[in-house]
Amino acid sequence: HADGLLKNEEIYNIFDTNAILKRSASVSISSTSGFAGIAYWINDHYKLTEKDAVSKHDKLVICLKEEIDRAYADGRVTVMSDEELEELVKKYAPDGIHKSH
Repeated sequence: HADGLLKNEEIYNIFDTNAILKRSASVSISSTSGFAGIAYWINDHYKLTEKDAVSKHDKLVICLKEEIDRAYADGRVTVMSDEELEELVKKYAPDGIHKSH
C-alpha cells in the first residue's frame, strides 16, 4: 500500500530494496491509484527528501489525480508511464516541485 509506504516504509516493505536492488520500492499509477500512490510516485521519482516530500493532500497531487481519473474515465486501461506522469508534473508544476504545491 502506497499510503503505508508514505507513512513508514519499513512496516509495509520488509526488505531493504535500496540495499538489495539499489532502488526504492516503486508503485504503478493506474485507475486504482489513490492520492497516496501519486504522492509516493512523485517523492520517489524526483528523489524528494522528507523535508521536501509532497503529501497526499498537496495541490499538485490533487491535480494529477484529477487528470489520471479523467484518462481512465475516458477509456484508458493501461498503467501510466513515468514519461506521462512527468508531463503532468510539468503541466501543474512548470517551475518544479515546491512545498507550495
